[in-house]
Amino acid sequence: MTNNVQQEHINQLTNKGKIKYLDISNRDLSGDVDLKEFTALTSLNSYNNKFENLDFLNTLPNKDQLKKINFFGNQIKEIDLAEILTNFPNLEYLNCENNPLSAKNLENLTSEQFGTILMDLLEYAQKLVAKGDNNQSQNAQYLQTLIQQGSSPVKPNDKQSGNNTPLLVGGLVIFGVSALVIGY
Repeated sequence: MTNNVQQEHINQLTNKGKIKYLDISNRDLSGDVDLKEFTALTSLNSYNNKFENLDFLNTLPNKDQLKKINFFGNQIKEIDLAEILTNFPNLEYLNCENNPLSAKNLENLTSEQFGTILMDLLEYAQKLVAKGDNNQSQNAQYLQTLIQQGSSPVKPNDKQSGNNTPLLVGGLVIFGVSALVIGY
């Protein structure tokens, strides 16, 4: 579907300024969509489309009202968690699971955001191990070590040589302002 057709679909909606919940899922959408007229939006569902990034969310006015974003099963390649958490300060839920996703600019997360993310990653990895996913056991141990060491975001100049262990691989879900779960 071309961007013009996508935008035409959105433009057909009436009373955009009163819409609180927008579901544009399962529509084969990709590219950029202009959401500037959705001034009351609190929830956006866009699962099973073909979006490659979340940049078009910046067209939303009143970003402080948005509480839920669901982009399950798109083609999102990377996400800047610090930017998302800053631009959408009241965000309670972000689902980007089932995307070929990695995180960028982790060094821009506050220590509080990063610490909470590590705790939630550990909890999620432990749940996967409990469900029989023994591949997550090493990830859970690694996260436990980071938490015990009081780790904070690693700056590029602070990386030890030979340590190429990625913190974020696969899809992610954010629950709460700064809770992160990995899964693909």
